[in-house]
Amino acid sequence: MSLTKFVGLLAGSTLTLTSVSFGATEANNDTAAQINELKAEIAALKAQQGGEQWLTEQRAESIRGVVQDVLADSSTRSSFQAATNGAAGYNGGFFIASGDWNLKINALEQVRFVWNNGYGKSPAAAPGANTDNNQWGFENRRTQVFFSGSAFKDWKYVVGFGLDSQSDPYVSDGGVQLYYAYVQKNFGDKFNVKVGQQNVMFLAESELFNAGNTQMGDYSIFDYMFSAGQGVGVSAEAMFGDNFKVSGGWFNIVQHGAGADINQWNSYDNQSIALAGRADFLFAGKWSSFENESSMKDSGFSAVAGVGVTWQNGRAINDNAAASGSSFYGTNPFGITADVRMNFGGANLIGQFVWMDAWTTDQANCGFNVQGGYFFTNDLEGFAAVAYNSTSDSHWFIQTGANWYFAGNNMKMTVMGIIPCGGGTIGDSLRGYEGGIGLSDTNNNFSLVAQLQLMF
Repeated sequence: MSLTKFVGLLAGSTLTLTSVSFGATEANNDTAAQINELKAEIAALKAQQGGEQWLTEQRAESIRGVVQDVLADSSTRSSFQAATNGAAGYNGGFFIASGDWNLKINALEQVRFVWNNGYGKSPAAAPGANTDNNQWGFENRRTQVFFSGSAFKDWKYVVGFGLDSQSDPYVSDGGVQLYYAYVQKNFGDKFNVKVGQQNVMFLAESELFNAGNTQMGDYSIFDYMFSAGQGVGVSAEAMFGDNFKVSGGWFNIVQHGAGADINQWNSYDNQSIALAGRADFLFAGKWSSFENESSMKDSGFSAVAGVGVTWQNGRAINDNAAASGSSFYGTNPFGITADVRMNFGGANLIGQFVWMDAWTTDQANCGFNVQGGYFFTNDLEGFAAVAYNSTSDSHWFIQTGANWYFAGNNMKMTVMGIIPCGGGTIGDSLRGYEGGIGLSDTNNNFSLVAQLQLMF
């Protein structure tokens, strides 16, 4: 090969290599640029991830702070709970609890309007005498407050006070007075003992806690006539199985009238032995169905039958009217009663019978009551009762009316008419009841009662 060809070939190769080298460099520059771009994107992603991580950590730190605050507050509350076992709220009444002690507060308020039509008042009566056969007005029928609860686990207590405008079967006189004051010891679920002032177990309505649980907003005329009222003494209640219940008690006096002092052990009105008792058998349903007389819709069927007895032996001094100065002397009443109550879930029926010695005359006396109600709607109930008393001049009494329920039995309006049948005076066979049920005059044609009830 000549020198000229060699030089030419070398020059061409150099140019070619230079071109290839330049192309490779250019390619490498593009790759580097892409790599740098990717690095920048990765850096940006890392920066973004780092920011989110910081934000997440910040949120977690905030959440941890909230949790710590909640735990600290919970710890404080737990310490307080452990120290006092404190609680308060509403559950069938306002309550406060601390350890083995708890207190529940309940109340009954009844305000009513009464219109009464009488007869027999002569315009020729003495000057200034009331000759109007129509009387009407408002009254605060009942304002009652109850304190109840438990102490030392198995011990319970009930204390009540009432401001009543009239007497009723369980309140002897109007005005402010004690209404329940007893301590109860529970020996398991089947047996308990009460000591203090309580309802004397006799008629079926004696098992109701107060008048707010009655169907007609007040006790029936039958209960006004024959109830054994309240007494101070000791009583016991025992359950045999789930369907049979027996209760009995020893009291200062049973079947007391207005003015009798049930609290004085040595009162002339008291007796040397005064006993009362009841036995009830639940045929169907639940005992709780009879805590109220009305049977609310969809409450199911329940039926119970019961019998009761009262007996007392008067002190010898009671035979001496001059010494005692009491209208309760010389009588040793004995009474028996039987009743059936049925709830049909929207309707109810009550049948009652009683036979006993009359308090003021020691004369045999009997009576009965048929009572029932029906819910036309969930909130509107009609009711009626027919009572009979063999010693009253007006032997028959009719009570009929309706309840409008705003919030169950706790808030309701009752409108009721009361009609004595047979003419003559209402009478005072076992208890005075004219004012309590709205019959404000012994010569009575008709009474109309409209009452608003609030109970909690």
